[in-house]
Amino acid sequence: MKKFLLVLGCILLTGCSLEYDFSDKYLYTTAYPIEYAAASLYSDHATVSSVYPMGSDKTYEVTEKKKDIYAESETFIYSGLANEAYLARDLLNRNENLQLIDATKGMTTTTDISGLWLNPSNYLMLCSNIKSSLIDYNENVYTKENIEENYKELNEKVSELDVKLYDIGKNGNYNTILTTNNVLTYLKKYNINVISIDENNNTSLDKSYADAKKAITNKEIQYIFYLKGDKLTPSQEKLIADHSLLKIEINDLFTITDAEKAEGKDYISIMNEIIDNYKKELYKK
Repeated sequence: MKKFLLVLGCILLTGCSLEYDFSDKYLYTTAYPIEYAAASLYSDHATVSSVYPMGSDKTYEVTEKKKDIYAESETFIYSGLANEAYLARDLLNRNENLQLIDATKGMTTTTDISGLWLNPSNYLMLCSNIKSSLIDYNENVYTKENIEENYKELNEKVSELDVKLYDIGKNGNYNTILTTNNVLTYLKKYNINVISIDENNNTSLDKSYADAKKAITNKEIQYIFYLKGDKLTPSQEKLIADHSLLKIEINDLFTITDAEKAEGKDYISIMNEIIDNYKKELYKK
């Protein structure tokens, strides 16, 4: 409907052709949250798809044959922080006219790339980067206006997630979460105390384990949160077994599965599920 109204307005006001604005165009992205943002902003003007198959993980590598196909698109959106610049370079070498957008330009991360979209504040920056670049690449005033309108809607949805996280940090019965992955330390921004026993990057691991055991003894903690795809270490598994902790997997959202898509799930609904999982710990009786 949006596309129809935009086309109709274009015809009535300027007499521009349909072919100029709405010829078949393809836009490819990498991780699912980038795809979701691009589709929310630009699906009226191009077919938006991820180069990563549904259900794949961060180990997936795009084949040379697939690169030939993706290089024929209008635009490729990737994350420079996720070691995807090589893929953008390979596509550009195949098509010098390909428009490249680094969704994470100007952003930084000290943890897994998933922290850029599990944290709604970061995700808003990512969406803004994509919006600005799409507008820069388009000359048509109606396309620019449509992107801006779509961004306002997307911004409102993501901002609601941000508010919900602040709310559970402020109003929960408890205020501490135990995790095996430093990605979830973004929750500190929302006034949630995070104890991370991530053994890959933790300079005070002994203290973290001591803090965890103390919080468990004080009945502040009943659950342990881990990121989808993570393999727990023997020390982490021992803590879980010794204290009968309940495991909760947090979707890393790198890709969406066939089942999730069939159920009509998207970035917003999955993020709401993640927030509900946090509430199991913070709102327990």
